[in-house]
Amino acid sequence: MSKLSRAQLVKRARGIKLVIMDIDGVLTGGLIYHLVDQAGRLVEFKGVHAQDSIALSWLAQEGIRTGVISGRNSEGMAERLKLLKVSFIHQGRLDKKTVFDGILIEAGVSASEVLYMGDDLPDIPVLKAAGIAVTVPSGRAEVKAAAHWITRAQAGAGAVREVVELLLGAQGKWRAVLARFEAGPAD
Repeated sequence: MSKLSRAQLVKRARGIKLVIMDIDGVLTGGLIYHLVDQAGRLVEFKGVHAQDSIALSWLAQEGIRTGVISGRNSEGMAERLKLLKVSFIHQGRLDKKTVFDGILIEAGVSASEVLYMGDDLPDIPVLKAAGIAVTVPSGRAEVKAAAHWITRAQAGAGAVREVVELLLGAQGKWRAVLARFEAGPAD
């Protein structure tokens, strides 16, 4: 579902240089598991879909930088994101628009060159500023109203991959990804 036509999305996607997203409820399904370790410390677990992970690595390989802005802190997620070559990792920040503005300066891009994915109220100011604003089917109603595109895939279950495939396709880079794996385009 989209407020922009597929052609409009593809046109905007051609100019995207940076993809930024929330973590919980976008990159993950939003569930957070807590355990207490033997030292009595709270340990947090989150699941990231393998197809979303590899899609993030493809963006880096194709020269498109990535970032996250999350309200929660997770050491494990920070390490996972580093493995996926995520350039900008900001956790424990609900002032997402302030962080977003700082990333724009650091990355040397304009807001129109950024695709942002979010699902909850703190994401709205960034969604309104980004060149392409994306949410997931479980995004809050207010977020859906601010988004240009609502993915078909659920958060934590291929939504990021769906966005990456459209973006790389629009920029003529998807065939290079397919060629690495000796795969042809799907029908």
